Amino acid sequence: MAREAESVAPTIVRDERVCSGSPIIAGTRVRVSDIVSIHNLWAREMVIERICRSLPHLAPEQVREALRYYEEHREEIDREMAEEEAMAVS
Repeated sequence: MAREAESVAPTIVRDERVCSGSPIIAGTRVRVSDIVSIHNLWAREMVIERICRSLPHLAPEQVREALRYYEEHREEIDREMAEEEAMAVS
């Protein structure tokens, strides 16, 4: 039987049925690693606003929470991003 979504931070959940269980913003299919990728592409100045413009269904607080989650789980998210990059190259 599939597990229900697990809340791992105020607006971050994991659900093995959604995005292969990667941490996502609750109620969306936007992964924390997606937010981090966009964040890493742009300078910090006005980055929250730019991410919200790029993903208009997200509120600034959701983006901030995803970035906080990343700071607390950097190794996990960096590993996920590296695995995705390796798959894209091969």
